[in-house]
Amino acid sequence: MFQNSEKRERGVSLYIAFMIMTTLLGIALGVSALLFVQLGILRGMGHAVFAFYATEAGVERSLYLDNVFCLAEEEHAPCLADEFETIGATPPSSVQLGNGASYQLVAEDAGEGGCPDSLGYNYCVKATGSFQEARRAVRVAR
Repeated sequence: MFQNSEKRERGVSLYIAFMIMTTLLGIALGVSALLFVQLGILRGMGHAVFAFYATEAGVERSLYLDNVFCLAEEEHAPCLADEFETIGATPPSSVQLGNGASYQLVAEDAGEGGCPDSLGYNYCVKATGSFQEARRAVRVAR
């Protein structure tokens, strides 16, 4: 009788080892899926930084154009719009930077678009930077 029960229980250790390995494999696949998602998020954050720097480059360019070409003008927004068109920064076109990022510039009079008129600003410039799938925008009022 003792010998008969040993034959029935011989496959139990193999079954338990198989179940443990299956559980460990499931945990490993779950953790790796989470890591891949986190890597995608980190990559997107890096792209957002490049997009913001492109936006900043657009703001700096618009301030330069305003100080050099439009300072003596009564209406800054139309003058800036012409200058943005000259450099190819008005939508749908954009200025390409060396790192693959780009920016677009839009000049708005006070009270137009999102430019506030109640705060005493004369005009606003909206700069939109993009790098791969990330986009960032900044509006500067002056």
